[in-house]
Amino acid sequence: MATLDLHTIQHTLHCISGKWRIPILIALFHLDKARYSSIQQYLPKIGSKMLTSELKMLEQLNLIERIITETPVTIEYQLSTKGQSLRPVLEALSGWGANELPVKATQLTAENKHEINHFLTINI
Repeated sequence: MATLDLHTIQHTLHCISGKWRIPILIALFHLDKARYSSIQQYLPKIGSKMLTSELKMLEQLNLIERIITETPVTIEYQLSTKGQSLRPVLEALSGWGANELPVKATQLTAENKHEINHFLTINI
């Protein structure tokens, strides 16, 4: 069993924190390899600047890879080996949230319920 180390937990949270990093990672789990426009269609509420910024950050963190083909020139994104290693972490978070969500659901507004239901339908 792994030990609970504050420094390593904070590093992990830094890598996946933010409104859009986990949804982008989940999109790439589903899409496998995807062009920018496919990711944007998968996450229609994300703005272009934010998607570009988050893709760059995820690439710098070595969680995703940018693949450039030359004929024709296309750019695609896919999870790196390091990014794929987050699957059990995200599954654990999903499981924990699924256990907690029914308890807290009565306190949510209609808008929040819609957003949560949208994310619950995305199965990794």
